[in-house]
Amino acid sequence: MTDKPDKARLKPKKPSRNKSAIRIPISLHFYAVEIVIIILAVFIINIYIQSIFKDYIYDQCDSRLENAVDSTKSLSQALPLQLNTSDGNADDTIRAHLLQSIATSDNLSNQANIALYTLDKKTGKFTVLWPNAYYSVSYTNTSIRVINKVIDEGGYESLNKTQTIDLDGSIVYYRTVGFKSKEPDPVDPDKNDVPAADLNSEANIDELFSNYYLCVYVNSASYYSFMATNSLALLQAALLAIIIAGVLSIVMTYPLIFSTQKLSRFAKRIAKSDFKPLKGHIVSKELSELGDVMNQMAYKLEESDIEQKTFFQNASHELRTPLMSIQGYAEGLKYGVFESDEDRNNAIDVIIDETGRLSGLVENLLSISKMDMSKSGNYEVKKQTINVRKICDTIIDRVRGNFIHEDKAIINDIKIKNAYIYGNENDLIRCLENIFSNCLRYCKTAVTLRCYKNNTDDTVVFEISDDGPGIAPEVADHLFERFSKGSDGKHGIGLALALAIAEEHGGTVKAHNKETGGACFEIIIPCVKRRDQLSKMNNDSAT
Repeated sequence: MTDKPDKARLKPKKPSRNKSAIRIPISLHFYAVEIVIIILAVFIINIYIQSIFKDYIYDQCDSRLENAVDSTKSLSQALPLQLNTSDGNADDTIRAHLLQSIATSDNLSNQANIALYTLDKKTGKFTVLWPNAYYSVSYTNTSIRVINKVIDEGGYESLNKTQTIDLDGSIVYYRTVGFKSKEPDPVDPDKNDVPAADLNSEANIDELFSNYYLCVYVNSASYYSFMATNSLALLQAALLAIIIAGVLSIVMTYPLIFSTQKLSRFAKRIAKSDFKPLKGHIVSKELSELGDVMNQMAYKLEESDIEQKTFFQNASHELRTPLMSIQGYAEGLKYGVFESDEDRNNAIDVIIDETGRLSGLVENLLSISKMDMSKSGNYEVKKQTINVRKICDTIIDRVRGNFIHEDKAIINDIKIKNAYIYGNENDLIRCLENIFSNCLRYCKTAVTLRCYKNNTDDTVVFEISDDGPGIAPEVADHLFERFSKGSDGKHGIGLALALAIAEEHGGTVKAHNKETGGACFEIIIPCVKRRDQLSKMNNDSAT
């Protein structure tokens, strides 16, 4: 199984600049939103006001026409019934009677204009009787134009009904009133009976009056002018609101722009490895929180930068020491410095020991670098379900030779059978091996390995303890830091690597001194789920 990192994946991507040709300031974004809101509000309000005004104009004009028509009832009904239809001057008599009634009437409403005209339905020709040029030229001309429009649209056919015509862009509301010689009496129907001798006379009178029409009209231009004035006032208010919105946008967005530029300059400083914290007040709550987060990020980056530099300094120092020894003894062998065979053999042994020390240091550095990359998401450690008992047997076999060489004992106290953890077997063995190596260095006679399952939090605990002097107080707080060494320590990577591997597997490493003396290390790794354990046990039994 190889754990080589993917170079293409580890290589960071160079950030690219935004190639957008147009960059709109944030104040213009706010201003554009405000303008859209103002325009929509004015548009909706204007439509609503116009609909209300149109209904209001219609009601007002209809009411005025109603009052005017009511005032003409006396005129239309006050007709002489004694007109002699056989007289050739009957039409002139009717015309003179109507004109005199209009000119002398006190009951006609002044809320509407009145126009009296005759219409020849066969030819379509009409004659305006009232008003005349002697009364008012402009009034007469307007009445002629109104009647002409009414006749063209056939409005005279619908009596006592409010209608509209368009007169040079102005809406004119009007009603047409007809004439009868006699209105039916709704109270006494018998009075409606006409003597046979009068039938011919009344029929002729109605025929004469059928060509006479009274047009009552109201020009709504003044109302629509008032509505246009209101729309203009609303437009002016909208323009004023847009100007005020522009000023407010600049005033309100300036702190936001200033804070954003400040954070941008801070980010550029961080990119240049300048991790000084951001100072000063930021108005926006969200940007203030972003500033706090960036300060924390700068602190973490500075801490990581210091750790990295310290790591490389310590690593170079630890690598230089065995390399210098190897180089010195190798050069002594080359130039014949060692004369006796015993000295040469001792030199060779030193070279071999330092080479082994250097090889172990490099492996630990590579492993801890791999754990760091995995922690940052740039590397994935390959894992599988592992039998805990198998790990215990493997680690004992690995370290037994060192204990025999040092004339020390291993006490095996494994109290676990069917338990499984999910992880990388090589990394877990390296973790245990480093702790065994540390305990072997300080123990007097023996190192004890206990392995048991903690059912409380469903974890497996590897407990490795020695009978040595224990952990010194001055080392206890920095025990798992990189390149932190005790009095007999080698290079200070082993315990830091053990902790990194345990954390990669979701666990941890704890250390304390036993009451009976000696140091005790607990490597705690979570178990896999029971379902996965049963599946693994079945597979093991089948094989």
